[in-house]
Amino acid sequence: MQTVSLIFLLLGLLIAGVLGTETRLLFFWPGAAVLGLAGLVATLKWRLRVLFPPSDLCLGAVCLFTAYIAVRAGMSPVAAYAREDLFVLAAAWVAYILTVTAASHPRWRLAVFGVLLLLVVGNLAVGFVHLSGNWQFHVVPHFIRTATEGRIGGFFANPNHLGAFFSMVIFLAAGFLCFGRGGAALKMCLGFLIVSMMIGVALTASRGALTGLATGAVIFSLLALGVVWQTQRHLFWSLLGGGLVVGVLGGAVLWKVNEEYLRGREITSPMANDVRLEIWEAALAQHAQSPWIGAGSRMFYDGSVQFRSEGLPAYAGDALFAHNEYLQMLADYGWVGLGLMTLVVLTHAWNGVSFLSWFARHRFLQTGRILSNNLALCLGALAALTAMLVHAAFEFQFHVAIPSLTLAVLLGLLANPGFEGSERRAMRLPPVRFMSKILLGLASLLLLAGPWLYGRGDYHLARAQIAESQKDFFEASQQLNAAVEADPANAEARYERGQTLLEKLNASQRSPTHPVLKRATEDLEVAVKLNPHHYLYALALADAYDAQGRHDEALVQLRRAVTLAPLHEESRMALAVHWHRMGQFEKAEAAYLWAGEAKAMNEEGTSRWIDNYRLLLQHVTLMRESPPLVRP
Repeated sequence: MQTVSLIFLLLGLLIAGVLGTETRLLFFWPGAAVLGLAGLVATLKWRLRVLFPPSDLCLGAVCLFTAYIAVRAGMSPVAAYAREDLFVLAAAWVAYILTVTAASHPRWRLAVFGVLLLLVVGNLAVGFVHLSGNWQFHVVPHFIRTATEGRIGGFFANPNHLGAFFSMVIFLAAGFLCFGRGGAALKMCLGFLIVSMMIGVALTASRGALTGLATGAVIFSLLALGVVWQTQRHLFWSLLGGGLVVGVLGGAVLWKVNEEYLRGREITSPMANDVRLEIWEAALAQHAQSPWIGAGSRMFYDGSVQFRSEGLPAYAGDALFAHNEYLQMLADYGWVGLGLMTLVVLTHAWNGVSFLSWFARHRFLQTGRILSNNLALCLGALAALTAMLVHAAFEFQFHVAIPSLTLAVLLGLLANPGFEGSERRAMRLPPVRFMSKILLGLASLLLLAGPWLYGRGDYHLARAQIAESQKDFFEASQQLNAAVEADPANAEARYERGQTLLEKLNASQRSPTHPVLKRATEDLEVAVKLNPHHYLYALALADAYDAQGRHDEALVQLRRAVTLAPLHEESRMALAVHWHRMGQFEKAEAAYLWAGEAKAMNEEGTSRWIDNYRLLLQHVTLMRESPPLVRP
């Protein structure tokens, strides 16, 4: 059963690596189900064969962090948002526990490493397709990649996340290249993949990934040289000089090869005009509302709208993510979440560094061999963790499934790097191991239930969006009905169906008793109840109320929308349209002019305040020019 569990783990990592590359769960569900099977089989086995003893301190820190995030997700205001973090967390927990326990044997660790390398090859192949000019290529039929042209993405929608994935695997490969066992052919292949990944990171043009890569390279070099100093001191100076030469020459070559590409990136998106500072300001503003436990899982989706900085360009879209995992953690989970995350990082980094010291002072003296797969993976994991900590200050890669799973594997390698013998006795915390198994079972059941409970709804909602883009409105309507039926608690599906029904109605059908209008209103009321923080839901419901003559209730929703999106033209203009419909032209004019001062404007080509304001002026002019009614 343990072997079956590990096979499922490898298969789940592979599927999630190809499909789980977006912040949404739509394509992650197949990988989640397979990882759920892996965890369930391991739970049923209960007593797993572990080759090396794991660190109970590391297990305890991750248990606390996982339990807190899960509980906070369950208490979050919007269930549909919370499930995104919850399922990624559950999958990462399964990958972490199996890496720490069942996959502690070097053979299985090499198999996990092999899956990551296989994903690297796949990402490079798809990146080559993008580089050839087909920038919108997506591995899933009927879907397109929406990222900006000029930056490769591999399986990922966001090039920055491909850079994050490469940055993690690069150092595992570098550790194995320098300290792992294997023949010349294997080392040559690893060297080729390392260079290819470095070029791939440059072609993503992700400045955060490049910064993390450089920092990780420094840490890797220091740790590697430290091991050599303690074990093969006579080679230290030669390796140091050769390493400096290779590093300088390699860096110069990579820079020259990608100089034009990176300069183009700087021209199109200069760092001096980076909007991250304004986004971070919004994250801190949301954090201030609930500093200790945060606003809830992924509540920055709506917080980025409500607390939008006035310094953002007027036509910049809403951020949705903080583009800084630490500030995102503060906004969504508060100081408690950030503190527990810090505890996880520190315990695992300390355990990894302790292994390097133990290997140099004890293991090497016993065997006289410096080549060790455990040493290679531990050293690579420490450097990769450093690269990720730096990159996380500029991105949100851990809200995507496969980077989170890869990080879980790295932490698993550090929690159980391969201590053996009696030279080091680890602290035992018996309740931690029992709780780890209980959480493994719960996470596995959740992953197995998710595709049926929520995955079907996500599938039908995506099919509806495709049909709508293809102007097949009947198919879109059918798919929206199926999405609501499969997942009645999905506010987005309710909103999409209600909005679609509203748009179908012509002026004569917008009567209070029309059945389609009633159905649309019911859907939108449910959407607002499920997610009272989304301003577009409130605007749509206000439109439905106005059509039914429930103008006071419409005004309440409009004022809520203005509160939720105070800088947005859309919410202000909707208020103006309401007064316009009511014939209160002075209030309508004031609201239109207020919409013209908005700091977040609608996109060009969509409904704009100036067009509606001109319509208002035409109505007023016609009323003034029309002759007064003469009473008989």
